[in-house]
Amino acid sequence: MKQLILYLSLFCPCCCAIVAQQQKYILLDSLTANYEVKHYTLDTSPYGPKNTIEMYNVFSKLYGLNEGGDYIVLFSILPDLSSKTNWEAIDFEKIKNNLFPTKEIFRRIIHKVFNVPLKKEYDISRTKLVKKVKDKYYMSKNLWIEDFYCLDYPRDMVVATKNFILNTNQPIKPINVLKKDYKKVIPYDSFPLDRKEMSLLIPNVLENTYLSNIEEKWSDIMYYFYQFCNAGGINELVYIKDKGIVAGAYGDFFYSRGKRDILGGDWTKIINDPKNRLLWAEELKKEWADKEKEVENWKKGK
Repeated sequence: MKQLILYLSLFCPCCCAIVAQQQKYILLDSLTANYEVKHYTLDTSPYGPKNTIEMYNVFSKLYGLNEGGDYIVLFSILPDLSSKTNWEAIDFEKIKNNLFPTKEIFRRIIHKVFNVPLKKEYDISRTKLVKKVKDKYYMSKNLWIEDFYCLDYPRDMVVATKNFILNTNQPIKPINVLKKDYKKVIPYDSFPLDRKEMSLLIPNVLENTYLSNIEEKWSDIMYYFYQFCNAGGINELVYIKDKGIVAGAYGDFFYSRGKRDILGGDWTKIINDPKNRLLWAEELKKEWADKEKEVENWKKGK
């Protein structure tokens, strides 16, 4: 075995890299046992295909303690549009030695915040989420893992938010306002967020996560964010403190940039209507509906 490894290292460095970069897995049970986790389900019907997206908001242990450690790792289980299930059975005995350490899931976002290089063994980007149902294990087929640092910094303090910082106290700037500002600075290029046009990459110095609106419903204060960034993923989202990410736009999964086709549905209407573009947590919608019903019953004297 040692001779084989030596041979690979000398004559096949690419093979060695493949051996070293083994698939890593994260156990959902381990996350829920060690951290607060909020689980939400999204209905993908507005995008055309009838399916679901599962979101798991994992909160750091310092979240909400005003100690500068308000981190969230968001796991999004995306649909497998070619089958009826978004999870596949897996033999736990074959993966038990390749588990990603649960205590390290926030290391990537911390390194991002402080701009410190991250070792590959601590990068959770390509890990798989594994859940246990009775005595069987299932692995996510399509998974996005994104992490966020939640801030409430004063408006007169400029924060470079990039694509991972949610500053709830920044000035509100809707997309149409940003577009006007962008065209003043770079008039020769089409606005990057106009999906109907092909445009240049966003300059690194301009990448940011903007606050577009703030709304309140049933004591829930909703912060609407959108990302002006090159990185794909959940490019628009709604954040509620202590509840995490409760809505998101997953268009990059269903509709790749530059393409002109869509898996069902009228994509032009979707991208121009925030109500369709954002998929909301079914659990939150039910919670609000129950409160509305309580008020209606109270008014009727029930």
